[in-house]
Amino acid sequence: MNEQIAQKLLPLVNSPDLWEPMEAYLSEQIQWTYQALGVETSELELRRLQGKLVLLETLKNLKGVVKSSIENARIEKEQNYD
Repeated sequence: MNEQIAQKLLPLVNSPDLWEPMEAYLSEQIQWTYQALGVETSELELRRLQGKLVLLETLKNLKGVVKSSIENARIEKEQNYD
């Protein structure tokens, strides 16, 4: 992730008042999507649900990605100064 984007997202992922409800919503949607995958018979719908699941999981992992990107950028800057 680009450091500038990570910096813009940092207030969202660092704020428990903002992030915790978002994370709960994503978990709920992931659970619902797994349930839907278990009963769906249409191949097209299965693929759509699989794509939705990947996107939801990616969003749920956003906090770690943002923090990792910022840390990696910090380390890279330190190495360039040495």
